[in-house]
Amino acid sequence: MGTQSVDAALDRLDRRKRRAYVLVIVLVGAVTAGNWVIAEPGDAFLTYVYPAMIAFLLACVPFLLNPRIPASRLAPVLLGTATAVVLTRLVDMLYRSESLEARLLDLTGAQYWALGALLLLTLLVFDRRRGARVAGGLVALSLALALGAIALEAARGGPVAEATEYLLRVHGFLGISLVIVVASLGFREELHRATERAEAYRTQALTDHLTGLASRQAAAGRLREELADAARRGRPLAVALLDVDRFKDLNDAHGHEAGDVALVALAGGLEETVRARDLAARWGGEEFLLVLPETDLAAAVAVAERCREALARLPLDTGPVTATFGVTTWDGEESADRLIGRADRALYRGKADGRDRVVSLEPAAPAGVPRGTGRC
Repeated sequence: MGTQSVDAALDRLDRRKRRAYVLVIVLVGAVTAGNWVIAEPGDAFLTYVYPAMIAFLLACVPFLLNPRIPASRLAPVLLGTATAVVLTRLVDMLYRSESLEARLLDLTGAQYWALGALLLLTLLVFDRRRGARVAGGLVALSLALALGAIALEAARGGPVAEATEYLLRVHGFLGISLVIVVASLGFREELHRATERAEAYRTQALTDHLTGLASRQAAAGRLREELADAARRGRPLAVALLDVDRFKDLNDAHGHEAGDVALVALAGGLEETVRARDLAARWGGEEFLLVLPETDLAAAVAVAERCREALARLPLDTGPVTATFGVTTWDGEESADRLIGRADRALYRGKADGRDRVVSLEPAAPAGVPRGTGRC
C-alpha cells in the first residue's frame, strides 16, 4: 500500500472515530438530560452536576468535528470527564445515609449501566491492551467502593445480604462482559493482522519486487483471464515478449546494480507507453511480457514499436539500451503456453536477425511488417 493510500485510510479512520465520539456524546447527553428531568427534588448532584456535564459535552462537539484538532487529545479529556462524573455519582449513591438495600434499584438500574457504558467508551478511546487495563481498573475500583459501602452498612447494623448478592452479581457481569469484549477485540485484531499478512504475501507474489510490474505469476493469471474474455466476446488478443539486448554485457561492464537500475527504467518506460487496459509484466530476468487485449496484429506491432523506441530513448548512465520484441496474436484455440511459445520464437528470430527490432511470425503480417524478419 502506497503512502497516499495509508494516509487516506488513516483519514477515514479518524473521521469514523470522530463520528463515533459525537454519537456517544449525543446518547450520553440524552440519557443525562432524561435523568435530570425526572430527578427527585433535593438531589443536588442531578440538579447541578448533570446540566454542567451536558453543557461541557455539547461544547466539545465543534472541536471533535474540526479535523485540525487531533481527536487523540480530545478523547481522553471526554473520557476523564465522564469517568469523574460516573464515579462521583456512584460514591454519592453508595455512601448515602439511607439503607443500602433501598438504593439497589437506582444503583443497578442506572449507575452500573453508566459504568458499563464507560467501560465500552474506554475501549473505544484507547487501544485494546491499554483500554483493557483502564477498564479493568475501573471495575476493580467500583467493586472496592461497593464492598466499602457493604462494610459500612454492616457496621451500622443494617441488612446487607441482598445488597451483597446484587452488587457481586453486577460486578461479576461487568467483569465477564469486559473479558468477552476484550477477547473479541483481540480475535478481530488477529484476523485483521492475518488478512494484512495474506494480502502482503499475495502482493509480493503478484508484484515483481525490483520493477514494481506484475510478476510472472500475475501475468500468467491475467493472460488466462484475457484469453477467456477474448473467446467469450470474439475479440482479438495479442502478446509481445521482449528481451533486453546484450544485458549480460551491460552487467559485466557496469555491474549488477546498474543493470537493476536499467531494468527499473525499462519497466517505467513500458508502463508509460502501453495503454491503461494493457498489462506490462516482468516475465523473468531481462524479459518482459505485454498482454494486449482487443488488439490485432497490426496494432500490436505498432504498440511494440512504440515501446522499442521509448526504451531506446531512456536516459541511462550506461548508455542507450535496446530490446527485441516478438509479437503474436491468439488463434482462438491455443493455450496461453502455446501463445507465449510463438511469441518467444518470434523474439529469438529477431535476436538472430540483429536485435533491436519487432518481429512477428504470423502467417499474414500486415503491410510494412516483413514476415519473420525486419524492424517494424
